[in-house]
Amino acid sequence: MSNIDVVLDKDDIKETELESKQTSGKNAWLWYSYDMADTFFSQSVISLAFTPFVLLLGVQMGWAFSTVFIIMSVFMAGSNLLIAILGPIMGAISDKVGKRKPAVLISAGIMVTATAMITIWQNFWWACILFVIANFCYQAGRMFYDAQIPFIAETEKRGFTQAIGGALAAFGSVIAILLSMVIAIPGLFGPHTEVNTGIWQVGDEVINPATINYGGLRYLFLISAVIIILISIPYLFHKEVENPPEKPMSAGEHVRSSLSNFKTSLKAIVSDKNSWLFFLAWFFITDAANTTILYMVPVVSIMGGTALEGKTFYVILGGIVFSIIFGVIVGRLMNRLGPKKLFLGVGISWFIAIAIFCISGLKIGSITIPSWVIFFGAVFIGVGFGGIWIVGRQFIMVLAPPSKLAQYGGFQKIAGRVSAIVSPLLFGLVIFLTDPYFQGSQEIVDQAIPMRIALASLLVLFSLGVLIAWFIKDPHERYMKGERAPYKGIYDKE
Repeated sequence: MSNIDVVLDKDDIKETELESKQTSGKNAWLWYSYDMADTFFSQSVISLAFTPFVLLLGVQMGWAFSTVFIIMSVFMAGSNLLIAILGPIMGAISDKVGKRKPAVLISAGIMVTATAMITIWQNFWWACILFVIANFCYQAGRMFYDAQIPFIAETEKRGFTQAIGGALAAFGSVIAILLSMVIAIPGLFGPHTEVNTGIWQVGDEVINPATINYGGLRYLFLISAVIIILISIPYLFHKEVENPPEKPMSAGEHVRSSLSNFKTSLKAIVSDKNSWLFFLAWFFITDAANTTILYMVPVVSIMGGTALEGKTFYVILGGIVFSIIFGVIVGRLMNRLGPKKLFLGVGISWFIAIAIFCISGLKIGSITIPSWVIFFGAVFIGVGFGGIWIVGRQFIMVLAPPSKLAQYGGFQKIAGRVSAIVSPLLFGLVIFLTDPYFQGSQEIVDQAIPMRIALASLLVLFSLGVLIAWFIKDPHERYMKGERAPYKGIYDKE
């Protein structure tokens, strides 16, 4: 029997009593709005604006594709390192203060401001530094938002509530795609130069930087900031169950108490086999999700090649549509199957998606795999994307003692963010090391080999994640009956 098999402490009992005993449809819909807003940020700013904008800025500076990619990856890794270090401590403070909504609003405010400021100056370093700030606040706000779930919905409806939220959130991605298409219309800002290795080098001739067209990319940051604010307005009016400390505490006392609580939670996680297995599996599996979100535009553009030129948005939109559908399905199946089985299914779906992306347009002897198979990859991306965050949130609710939800969410951020540090660095490093060997090729499909190798490297880590998740003992049934972590006797042999 594990040494963590103890009864709930008084804080856990207190918060169990505070958990929502009923789900208000109106309140849930108000709460959903922020999910849609930050999903819009992820799609519009991280995927559709920042990566191609910085890559084009790198071209204009005369840098090689591989150089821009590795420097951009270092900035992304730095942003994720910050949230990995500070996330659990911020979560502990949020738990001790007992108010998560103000933390979400503060994080969102800084995120929106930093995003809008990228538009001010068309400069590589300025864009990267502000993006680090915006992405840090996006991740922090997401952590505080996820910790609100038990105080919004009752136990039996949390899976479905999250599914509806996830489906609605996906419309944030749809809005982002439509916005990108609208600003690319000639007469407005117009389309930007396609992001693929062909713009760096065609044969022995390097492209003239003066011919680079940014279209609406620069202004997409400012427009996105405004839309995030508009989408988030309903969130201001939702209500959560708050649990402020019984006696007022100073800021210093909050920090000291939170650090002490953080250390206690860390010991509990290390002692609990289920918890560290989940965090380790989450580290590997979110590699693909983080990398795909960050490099979605160049991956689809390069893997699709000239055959799908101008159709990048349609591939991404297809994945989003399937994420909406499967997000609802995952939520409906949550009570029946539990998070472990769904986690495994989602992980396998991501693996298949990345594998399809790897082979799209690939030449094998005299045979060329059609580029349109990438649309099937988009389907599996949709399955994985629609379920990964819902399953992750549910796992935290099942594994964490009620009084430590934000802290466990912070540790989940460590696993996800360390993964997000490793994945862009690994991805960028593989491209940086392999790209010189494929310079001088006349065809984009051949120049895509470094990208294929980088994608393939993620499959190894991905397989490890699914394998580790297999050994988690899912306490889902006990959770649904009202029991909370730590679960006595869960490691006893049956």
